[in-house]
Amino acid sequence: MKPGRTEPTEIKMNSLAPKLIAVALLVACTLPATASDPQKVGSVDISQWRGFNLLEKYKPHNQTPFNEDDFKWIEELGFNFVRLPMDYRCYTETNDWLKFKEPMLKEIDQAIEFGAKHRIHVCINLHRAPGFCINPPAEATDLWKDQAPQDAFVAHWTMFAKRYQHIPQEQLSFNLLNEPTRNTRESYVKVNSRAIEAIHAVDPKRIIVVDGNNVGKDAFPEFLKYSNVVQATRGYHPGTISHYKASWVKGSDKMPEPTWPPSKVIGQLFGPVKKDLKAPLVLQGDLKPGTDITLKLFQFSSKAKLQAKADGKVIGELLCDAKAQPAAWKPLKSGKYTYYEPAKELSFSLKLATGAKEISIENVDGDWIKFTELSLQVPGEARHIYVTDLSWGAKQEAHTVTGDGRLLPPPGANPSQTLVNYLKPWRDFSAQGGAVLVGEWGCHNKTPHPVMLAWMKAWLEEWKQARYGWVVWNFRGSFGILDSQRSDVQYEDWHGHKLDREMLKLLQEYQKY
Repeated sequence: MKPGRTEPTEIKMNSLAPKLIAVALLVACTLPATASDPQKVGSVDISQWRGFNLLEKYKPHNQTPFNEDDFKWIEELGFNFVRLPMDYRCYTETNDWLKFKEPMLKEIDQAIEFGAKHRIHVCINLHRAPGFCINPPAEATDLWKDQAPQDAFVAHWTMFAKRYQHIPQEQLSFNLLNEPTRNTRESYVKVNSRAIEAIHAVDPKRIIVVDGNNVGKDAFPEFLKYSNVVQATRGYHPGTISHYKASWVKGSDKMPEPTWPPSKVIGQLFGPVKKDLKAPLVLQGDLKPGTDITLKLFQFSSKAKLQAKADGKVIGELLCDAKAQPAAWKPLKSGKYTYYEPAKELSFSLKLATGAKEISIENVDGDWIKFTELSLQVPGEARHIYVTDLSWGAKQEAHTVTGDGRLLPPPGANPSQTLVNYLKPWRDFSAQGGAVLVGEWGCHNKTPHPVMLAWMKAWLEEWKQARYGWVVWNFRGSFGILDSQRSDVQYEDWHGHKLDREMLKLLQEYQKY
């Protein structure tokens, strides 16, 4: 690329737009909505957008033309939206990010034509833009700091705005930049605002999607002043479910096997020194002989004594005493306090000799002790590992254990509370009049299929209440309904592909609301 150049090359207008105007009404994905409905953007009700990302121009080294069958099948299955995450290097000349390759642009034109033909709204997205991509390799320049990539970013969107200015907003939208991060609030607003204003100077009615900052997490009210602008969140929370064992996510191979609904396990046991917080960890259920229960110990305050009981009978104890066992513990200073950690990895483990209805684990002496993991294994079943919440001051609760060793949330707890918490800033943004789309979501193929389905349904329920449209990360591939290569799915042969019928049925239940 040549960062010094700031003016785009001239683009020849093609005949795409006139061909598409005639079919605009066929793809107006709208439902009746009031003028005060933030999800009504121009003539489009974006709460009804449902679809998939198509990845033909996601990487320059293996890009291909878009496949009409994808559009045909997406329509056939009842969906109405595709997002095209693109790498700018797919349609620009090597080492010159302002010299556009017309043959590649015509392939994008063709995708828009496919969308019009099959009643599919098309959203163009820069997954990699001049100066920024959330994925490696890093760009040589910085979109948030450097003038040249900022000018190029605006030039690219101006080019697209001119090229497609006669295509109705019901058929085409622009998603400026995928998952912005590593910036400041000021730079994030500045870069996106420049692009919005440049596009709307050419085409004021074009719907523009701005991904929330910090990887789609944060909505910004600064964009409420613009018409025809939507902000996009993500549906990957918690990442320990959506990206379990995803090869491109550092540390994902060490994540505990995910479960849903989640069960929040408090990672502290307070002793008699803190009587108001003292409570045992209680596990209730039909606990079979041979059931293994293990706490991975992390830290304590000078002294603690763990005691485990099965149906009221003591079955195990562990004393942790920094003074009596100096070689076993490492001191850790924090301000005026000194805590202690195991000198080597230490666990408190129990194996039931007989069946039990209730196991309690309590700190019966001293101040407090923390543990980072609770693991459970019922004979003949997989081990379930729960990473604990180490937030200070929370009291332990009782948990129900299922027959296969999974924990259920405590009675009265909302199993989707973590999703509610994640979505709250976005619902607040909607209350201010902001339009919201879930621009990406889904679950990698290493997460157990039943867990994936339960988690996806929980998210879909939240978005139904909020009236948010959504876009699954891919149609074909590890997150998709086709060719996901899961090891625990009985696939259906469908048009030469492997269809996850259960996942499809779930998505179809939420095609309209």
